[in-house]
Amino acid sequence: MNKLDVGNGKKEFMTFQAYEDVGFLNPKGSAYQVTINPEQFSKSMSALFEKKKGHKYSVSAGKFSSMQPIDYNFTLMLDGTGVIPSQRIRESVQEQLSKITDVFFKTGSKGKGYEPNYVAITFCDEIFHCVISSFKTDYTLFNPDGSPLRAKVTCAFKSICSREPNLKPKRKTDDKNGENKSYEETLNESYEKELDSLFKNING
Repeated sequence: MNKLDVGNGKKEFMTFQAYEDVGFLNPKGSAYQVTINPEQFSKSMSALFEKKKGHKYSVSAGKFSSMQPIDYNFTLMLDGTGVIPSQRIRESVQEQLSKITDVFFKTGSKGKGYEPNYVAITFCDEIFHCVISSFKTDYTLFNPDGSPLRAKVTCAFKSICSREPNLKPKRKTDDKNGENKSYEETLNESYEKELDSLFKNING
């Protein structure tokens, strides 16, 4: 069993779901579930400090400004040979890549280029709300006709935690206490909980 699998002996596969909105209320299309879990999944965070004007070099880090979005990094292995036991339906590497990119990206404004979707990643009993920041594909095995049989996809995502300048905050009812909370407040609370969880894991 993969060391990152969770649940009572049941293999849990990483799943991606695209959303139309930053509030993650309106799913877009079907979710995509990988057939091979990543061997590693990393989360990293950084703090932003303000430097005083005129002080290019300073011993101190400067005044704390804010925590930056959390970075998620992992590598997916795509196999089109059909030898992987976990594969439910044999799909070519290109078919798998097409489904993944449909979840990660959307057609840009005015129908030109591409833009990242809002994506919820479900893995290790957690849900990460984020957008993709980099996507790299390395083909590692080919058919005699040149079609790819295996590929390694390196992904990097950033958490959704900062203010969305073009978002008009909508209101949503909190069933627990009856208070109304904006998308931004809800996402910031989610981000703070994730930071608390991360620090707890770091401190043991």
